[in-house]
Amino acid sequence: MLLNARMFTLGELASRVNATVAGDAALEINWVRPFDAAGPGDLTLAADRKHLAQLEGTGASAIIVPLGTPPSVTKSLLLTDQPKVVFARLLAVFTEKPFIARGVSSLAHIGKRSSIPPDVTIASFAYIGDDVVVGDRVTIMSGTHVGDGCSIGAGCTLHPNVVLYPGITLGQRVILHSGCVIGADGFGYVFDGHEQVPIPQTGTVVIGDDVEIGANSCVDRATFGETVIERGVKIDNQVHIAHNCRVGENTVIVAQVGISGSVEIGRNCVFAGHSGVVDHVKIGDGVRVMMKTAVSKDVPSGSSVSGQPAMDHRRSLKIQAAVRRLPEVLDKLRAAGDLPGDESSQE
Repeated sequence: MLLNARMFTLGELASRVNATVAGDAALEINWVRPFDAAGPGDLTLAADRKHLAQLEGTGASAIIVPLGTPPSVTKSLLLTDQPKVVFARLLAVFTEKPFIARGVSSLAHIGKRSSIPPDVTIASFAYIGDDVVVGDRVTIMSGTHVGDGCSIGAGCTLHPNVVLYPGITLGQRVILHSGCVIGADGFGYVFDGHEQVPIPQTGTVVIGDDVEIGANSCVDRATFGETVIERGVKIDNQVHIAHNCRVGENTVIVAQVGISGSVEIGRNCVFAGHSGVVDHVKIGDGVRVMMKTAVSKDVPSGSSVSGQPAMDHRRSLKIQAAVRRLPEVLDKLRAAGDLPGDESSQE
């Protein structure tokens, strides 16, 4: 079902993303669909060898392709050096919903001295504490709790049941998905020989512009100072960012990653699912952390790491390949008499 029925010419779409049309620029495009599901009036993507070899086979009227792709006999092409990025941006064009200010529900709680502009949507059973500053075009959905002294920048969306603890700062156009918790106490205790003594968490969390944080993810407040999520960071569902961390611009953190306290992460990094980082580690710019990797020491910029503990990804692959060959190697050594027989296998 179309979320937002709109029509553009292929030429209009090309101008939005600085792409080049090969074919009919006046062709009417109604939607963007996957290669195998597309039909007449649709725009699709062919970015890999498989789909590029089957351009005539899709039902789409036009296809996003890499620069240098030969002309199609029956299809109009949209040529670009970033086909996947163009696909994403044009899908956003078709699905974008204009902001509609529905005002503040009479069933929402608005605290004392809070600043709420007229062009917002604050749904029933949202709770806004005292001294909160809310920017223009903000949407706060049902069940969300915004603590005292928070600041929410223009264009933010807080989905149902988000929790902002007191004193949290959100930049502009931040998206927090359901169940997200920002500013809970960092996990800090000291054992005195008899019991765990809690370390008061006196800091805050600052989230930059255009950050998106997935459902049921948590970012803890700092012990002192700030936990910082910089501009453009994208965090998946069920991720934990501990106290006093700093996550650099445009970094992507995939589901079920855990980042321990006081970790510094550079810009444009990628953390694959189930990876983790111990406390006080520094990770440079452009680092790739593979799935299930355990990072226990500093990682230089531009590195790709994997394994437990983390090491250079190529070295880790070689070790994994060698481990898979161990049974065969041991059999050869035993056959040569260089190792005693495996008594358990002879029982």
